[in-house]
Amino acid sequence: MKTKIRIAVEADAESFIAIKNQLSFTYIIGESTTGGFLLGTDIDTYKKYIANDYCLVVEKGLEIIGFGIVLRNEGLKQSDIWAKRYLASWSIDIETFTNKQVCYFEQLAFQKGHSREVLKLCYNIICWAFESHAHLFTTTVKKPIFNLAAIPYIIKSGGSLVGNINEVYPEIGPINSDIYKIDADILSEKLRVSALKSYLIQHSINFKNQSTG
Repeated sequence: MKTKIRIAVEADAESFIAIKNQLSFTYIIGESTTGGFLLGTDIDTYKKYIANDYCLVVEKGLEIIGFGIVLRNEGLKQSDIWAKRYLASWSIDIETFTNKQVCYFEQLAFQKGHSREVLKLCYNIICWAFESHAHLFTTTVKKPIFNLAAIPYIIKSGGSLVGNINEVYPEIGPINSDIYKIDADILSEKLRVSALKSYLIQHSINFKNQSTG
């Protein structure tokens, strides 16, 4: 059955919750995972992301099998994520990004067995975000569980490790995360020489021709 990538609409928030529940931190056994997991986020927050930020879903038939969320500069700068930058240790001067257009890869979540769709969604949502932003930040949990799910995509996109942060989530406890940065110009060069260039271009989407409903 063919899959389709489209812009998320408010009604998709229910599916986001269902997928998030399948990727609960509490279901992970061991000290690392390549399957990923999500922390926090209620349905009202998902609806806010859908209304204001970059949100894509992948459909297989009538079922949503995955989604991605990237926060725009405005949403990021008003969020707790940006406020917590002072708690992080950095290898860059984060204050130089205060007046720059930066975005944040908030969530990437898929049912198991859809690696090609993950790649296509990542490519499209980052390209979409980079139409208006020059830099993208994201975090991956390192402790107590090492979340390996997104790291290969970050590295292949030219991302670099730029920081680390300790946080506390009420439902879990202490969490330590690495912070990565992807630059639009470096990604463009990576894609230019990538063996997947033709495949990704073939599956690129013109979002100007899509309606969010």
